[in-house]
Amino acid sequence: MATSKTEPVVRRGRPPKREKRHAAHGNWKLVYADFVTVLMAFFIVVWILLFDLVSERERFDKTCLDPLNAALQKQISEDQVLQSGNNPLQIEYSQEGLKVTLLDTREPMFQKGGTTLSEFAKKQFQKIASVVDMCPTHKLKIEGYTDSTPYSGGAMGYGNWELSGERANAARRELVAQKVSIDRIAQVIGYGDSVPTLPDDPTNAINRRISITILPPLKVKRDLMMNDVEK
Repeated sequence: MATSKTEPVVRRGRPPKREKRHAAHGNWKLVYADFVTVLMAFFIVVWILLFDLVSERERFDKTCLDPLNAALQKQISEDQVLQSGNNPLQIEYSQEGLKVTLLDTREPMFQKGGTTLSEFAKKQFQKIASVVDMCPTHKLKIEGYTDSTPYSGGAMGYGNWELSGERANAARRELVAQKVSIDRIAQVIGYGDSVPTLPDDPTNAINRRISITILPPLKVKRDLMMNDVEK
């Protein structure tokens, strides 16, 4: 008796459905969130560094500068000549250190258009020189300024830029003559008439001035580092 073979049953119809793989459309949100987080962290770090730098400029140590300031103020208060009129010496804390400015408010510091210090100006620089040794580690920055009275040589000739620089150098020489160590001089700069005290009256004599800033060591170190970076 023949054995009958069972034929496979073939079912006709639609093929079985395959599971569709959905594209991970939400992955970009995770990547974007990570990017934003990193970006925020970067800006926070930059902001902290900038804030620290700005704060540091105003955070210099005044331990030595305060007694120096007091000693100079005492000299000014005891000077009957200075007390009899407008005081040409201004003393204030700037973002760099203790700034002492000699103004042309009473007697001229220099002859008109010249670079030779008057006897009156020399006496004022003697006051400054007598106290700066109280802070021997603090260097000095000397700046010269003029009014805007033009020279006949025009923009290409000798002018206020040269005059302000030479006057600042004259102040440096006077301080050195008064026994201030040459090594204490950090910078000598001439600004011409570019930074007037009275912007609305640029030819006024008060715009002619010499400033001497006593710089804390941290300030000098940072300036030298910035100069190295720029080079």
